[in-house]
Amino acid sequence: MARIKPTRFEFQPVQLVRPCEIVAYRITEAISAGDVRVGERLPSEQDFSAQLGVSRPTLREAIKLLVQAGIVEVVPGSSGGIFVTSEQIPSDLSGVPLLDLPLDELENTLEARRLFEPHIARLAAMYGTPSDFERMRSAVNLSAETVKRFRGRKITNEGAQLMTLASTRFNVAVARATQNPMLVKMMDVMLRRIEMVRMLALRELPDISVSTQTLASSLTAIESGDPQQIDQATADRIGVLEAAWERATGKRLRRRALTQVAGAKSNILGAAPAPRKAAGKKAS
Repeated sequence: MARIKPTRFEFQPVQLVRPCEIVAYRITEAISAGDVRVGERLPSEQDFSAQLGVSRPTLREAIKLLVQAGIVEVVPGSSGGIFVTSEQIPSDLSGVPLLDLPLDELENTLEARRLFEPHIARLAAMYGTPSDFERMRSAVNLSAETVKRFRGRKITNEGAQLMTLASTRFNVAVARATQNPMLVKMMDVMLRRIEMVRMLALRELPDISVSTQTLASSLTAIESGDPQQIDQATADRIGVLEAAWERATGKRLRRRALTQVAGAKSNILGAAPAPRKAAGKKAS
């Protein structure tokens, strides 16, 4: 009889998520992306539960979570409803609890980002519409307004959240401009972790100022449709957060090797069809 060998693999605890938390996450996702704005009224309970495909009690529990977080307000009366009151999403409602992510997982996300985002930006240049570029521009403006607001002041949690929101909206707009729903989903998974890195690392005015400049440069590059300009602008933007992360943690990232790999892949992708420059120019 063969000797039985027990496994040494150790399973990790499963984190169960309540349906109302998933609904709350879906709502905050729309707010973070800029699809729903502060002051706007959400659908009625009946319509909203139907849109989300959940029961009314589940929706009510989700709204309670958002009310407690200060994200929405329930106004009674015939002219009332559920109104969005804040765009700043706490980490426990972002879908990725901050304290549950070890440093190495955040570093892995930064590494994946360097290989992933330049090619997303190239596709955005090829297939982006005027409305896509307008969303990107709106995100850049939010970032610039935040820098102006905190000039000469200490960057508070609110400031860090606003910068994170601006960057998230920009990246969501870029992903949507590819017209590829799968890439949008992949970007969303990455952004939920990148948000945590930003909240931890970008806390100084020089950092957020440079971050805003590179955001604007990325938009200009994508609108130009030039692959090399897009790659450089994206690398510069990614580098700002990586440098801030290294200073905050004292750890070095595998940046140089990754840059060489990304450059080699970019050369291969350079044979792709020419970008549709007209789409970006219409938005200028």
